[in-house]
Amino acid sequence: MFSPKSVSAALATHFGNALVSPAPSPLTDEERRMFSRLKILLTEKEQGLIESEEEDEEALVQESGDSDSDYDAEEDEKPEQRSRKPWTKELCDKMLEFYRSKDLEDGRRGASQSFKRMQNRFRAHMKTEYDLTLLRKYEKTGVIPSERYSAMRQLASDVRAKLGEKMKKGVPIHDTDIRKIALDLNKLNAASGNFKASATWVSKWKVHHRIVSRKVTKFVTRKATKDREKVLKQIDELRIKFLAVVRKNPGIVIINADQTGQVKEMHSTRTLAEEGSKDVVVEIESKSATTHSVTVLPTIYLDGRQHPIVYVHLGEPTGSLPAKKAVYGNKNLVIGAFKSHIMNREAAARYFKEGLVPKGHKVTILNIPKGGTSLAQPLDLCYNQQWKCVMRRLNDAILVHDIDFVLHTRDNLLRCISQVYWAFGAPMFKEYRKYGWYRGGFLTTHPAPFVTPPKYMFGEGSEADCPCSEPGLIRCPYSCNRGIRNKQCRRM
Repeated sequence: MFSPKSVSAALATHFGNALVSPAPSPLTDEERRMFSRLKILLTEKEQGLIESEEEDEEALVQESGDSDSDYDAEEDEKPEQRSRKPWTKELCDKMLEFYRSKDLEDGRRGASQSFKRMQNRFRAHMKTEYDLTLLRKYEKTGVIPSERYSAMRQLASDVRAKLGEKMKKGVPIHDTDIRKIALDLNKLNAASGNFKASATWVSKWKVHHRIVSRKVTKFVTRKATKDREKVLKQIDELRIKFLAVVRKNPGIVIINADQTGQVKEMHSTRTLAEEGSKDVVVEIESKSATTHSVTVLPTIYLDGRQHPIVYVHLGEPTGSLPAKKAVYGNKNLVIGAFKSHIMNREAAARYFKEGLVPKGHKVTILNIPKGGTSLAQPLDLCYNQQWKCVMRRLNDAILVHDIDFVLHTRDNLLRCISQVYWAFGAPMFKEYRKYGWYRGGFLTTHPAPFVTPPKYMFGEGSEADCPCSEPGLIRCPYSCNRGIRNKQCRRM
């Protein structure tokens, strides 16, 4: 095994500074060869045969296949951030002449001046050792650093623009594709003759432009991509119609209704577990209840209010609610049933007549374009996701606290929907409900800061008892400290 200690001890002995103890062990063949090289090097230095004051060009790090001289930290900066003044051809020639003007001991020319001397002579232009590297590159290529800098900055910008077009189209892109695009653009624009678009260049380019590798979450066809442009155009037309209706009918009441499906027993797909656990198993009440659904139709107003009634559509084997057995009902529920839980036209018409639109009122209906729900539907942009979050947390809490309550049965599910809808209608969530209209482009003013229902009902403070009810699972949004009368608060 190679021992640096033995080699250094042998060198000390050779130059008259022998170590007293411990006695050096005999050198191996590898150690003997290293001893010989170091002995020669130190001897030549002692005799003045080696000049180490300046950095010789041979001592520079040579570019390998994985490095690229055409991309560096300086090129990541904006032009105004660079402290070095612009270089001209006359200046480059003058600096290069001085850099190579040092005489060797035998009288020959060609040795290099040190960076310190170059900095003293050209202080306004020699700020860092990298500037000296640029001067050496100018000596080899004849390209003025400032021109090369601008060309490479433009090339990096062009690559970003080209890549942005590909990403908007949803094309899968990899590092090799970036390299190919960069080389093609460099060849087209003749930015740099020795540009290689190496792995180092690609890596630095990605960091500078905040490009990272991400897992694909959705695949769509080209037809869907083209249809999206059509949908965006239809949504813009819808917003124009919306504004026209509002201007034509001052004082009009504007509502948004959107059906959302939810399984009878909802649970979070994440849970706390011990680190290193490979299998995480969660116990549920009924497996079939996690695949069978009901449809809920909430309704909100443009001014932030919530409609007092929610429509619930159940899937029943007979196509109707049981006649002999009473079904849970509440004043904020309208319940419909069919063989499928999916809401049909007849059920929608019934709800509009019985629970949504008062008699004698004129109704103007504006439909969200097909495929535009996630882009312009106020309830879908804000309300529905939070609704399902609360339902999942409530289901989880029932299991965690060992509460004897089977949530997926018809009556218990209706009780839960009634209570949660009542909680979502609390005045404190008014700005939250308006946010969906804002995201959909139907309100131009951003709502005031708000807290979402899941964060309030299950967040910090949810463990405290409600001031006007028995201890509950979630924090009551009608709490007394909000100025609402105690009798309005019900056990959650």
